[in-house]
Amino acid sequence: MFGKKMRFVWVLWVVAAGWAAPCSGQYFTERNDESYLILALKKQKARYDAVKAEYTAALELMKRRLISREEFEQKKARYINEEISYQQAMLRVIFDQPHMVIEKAVKYQAEDGRKRVRLTLRNTTGGVADYEKLVESDESVFDPSLQPDKINNVFISLHESPATGGGVGPIISQPYEDKIATIRFGETAEVDFLLLKDVEEVVVSMTYARAVDQKHIYLQKDASANQVIVNSLNFSQEANLGESATYTLELERFSNDNDVFRLAVVNLPRQISYSFVDADPNSGQTQQRLSQVNFTQGVTSKQLALTVYLPERSDEQVAIDKTIEFYALVLPQQVWRELQPLEEKRFSQEEIAGLNAGKVKLELIPRGVGRIEVRALNLYHEIKTDEHVEMEITVLNDGTRRLDNIRIRTHVPPNWQSVIEPDVIGSLMPAKEENVQLRFLTPEGVEVGDYEVQIQTQALADNRPVETQDKTVRIHVSARTNLLLSAALVLFVIGMVVGIVWYGVKLTRR
Repeated sequence: MFGKKMRFVWVLWVVAAGWAAPCSGQYFTERNDESYLILALKKQKARYDAVKAEYTAALELMKRRLISREEFEQKKARYINEEISYQQAMLRVIFDQPHMVIEKAVKYQAEDGRKRVRLTLRNTTGGVADYEKLVESDESVFDPSLQPDKINNVFISLHESPATGGGVGPIISQPYEDKIATIRFGETAEVDFLLLKDVEEVVVSMTYARAVDQKHIYLQKDASANQVIVNSLNFSQEANLGESATYTLELERFSNDNDVFRLAVVNLPRQISYSFVDADPNSGQTQQRLSQVNFTQGVTSKQLALTVYLPERSDEQVAIDKTIEFYALVLPQQVWRELQPLEEKRFSQEEIAGLNAGKVKLELIPRGVGRIEVRALNLYHEIKTDEHVEMEITVLNDGTRRLDNIRIRTHVPPNWQSVIEPDVIGSLMPAKEENVQLRFLTPEGVEVGDYEVQIQTQALADNRPVETQDKTVRIHVSARTNLLLSAALVLFVIGMVVGIVWYGVKLTRR
């Protein structure tokens, strides 16, 4: 009994609060939760029914000419205002805020090789089914012309996801902003963007219904083809003969299934060997050679390095300054087995394009190496104080590129002079040599001792300086011998020997 009394008092309080509210058309909005919205709706419904009854009575009185036109128009205007307020109150109860859901965000590679993102959006605004029931029950108040099941003018853009902190980065899509003119409840719409920067995650920014909605999205991969997309930033390189070149390869798998792919290189001359190396710093297997790559669950990208090794000498297939075009392939197991043996095949561009495999075109330009070698039969000389040194050196092109503007210079001791013939060699082809005559002239009154002369060579190969090694010539200068004194000493010694012998013989005879 007490409970029934309390409910009756509560109903009276609600009705009293509804009628006691001012007639300004405003809602009871101290709180925006559902219970207060329902109370405001009940209040507005009571006001609408009362004003509608007044308008219906005034319409009959107007037909009988019992009220004035002005009084009738006032009641009609009040009725229209209350009807609009009632519609607004009902919409506030049955409708959530307009809401767009991102169903898919798929990253894929277009035919031109550029990365794109396809977004699928859905209008999930609530309350549309309830509104349709209201239209069926009371079409005079809730007519379809209101069209609450549509969201108009939805603007979408893709932003770079910041590495740290909040907020969003710059727009990385083209067009910079796209627009969906209208989208009805339950329907989907697609927008397609070109990625100006290859990323794995983006911030999708949507502006609609006077609000901005931003979502941090990790992009899905298009799994329509069981392929790996291969890209290389340094796809074209130069390398000297006898050295190596390394290409960085970025592998991206557009699928979440586990699979193993074979690594191969085609159209590369046999003289050039190669190796694949794991270059991902997060894999823990850096510098390990690979012949296969495994994409486990959830792993969609890898980083590899392809190193090619050039031979020491050029030939018809590995010609200096001639571009070698070849392909790095990431092959599914079945495709790899069908193409065996790969080493004996050469593929055309059309055949490469038709392969169901990841591929990237690479370029290698062999460059010749300029090396100069200076040879001499003897780098040590002994002379007298009034003599000079004459020697010959051989300048040899020990590299694989023509040497140009070869200069021979010497650094001699003070007051010494050098003569070089020739001192400049215009050009020297690989494996060719040129003889150079050198003379080192001692100054007058040169002192006895040891001296050193430095022989330096300078040359260019492909307009680049060539490293050379200096040669050192050591010269020993000794004093000239006095011949008269030497002859007198010899005669004296001989005389002494003869005298000693004669005296010995004489003593023996006694």
